[in-house]
Amino acid sequence: MPRVQFRVTYKIQDGKRPEYMAAIAKVKAHYAKSDVSYAVFEAKGKHNHFQEVYIYPSTESYDLSDDPDTNTEIAPVIDKIYGLAKEVTYDVAFETE
Repeated sequence: MPRVQFRVTYKIQDGKRPEYMAAIAKVKAHYAKSDVSYAVFEAKGKHNHFQEVYIYPSTESYDLSDDPDTNTEIAPVIDKIYGLAKEVTYDVAFETE
């Protein structure tokens, strides 16, 4: 089964950066205990422009990521992050075999 890459790109206001970074630390700790690879990148030359990259081990795992019953612990933190974000875009890609 192909892995799934999910990317979210957005910008954060300067005054919200400390709050954002604290929330990202919680998300990183959450995914460090899972089979999902998670990383956050800041765009070169674009202060406070970020991209979150999730790599799910399968399409089933990706599909379950939207299930509220499986994400009760981290969902409020992710909601907080996206509440701080502006100009949000999403992209999903499937690994070629």
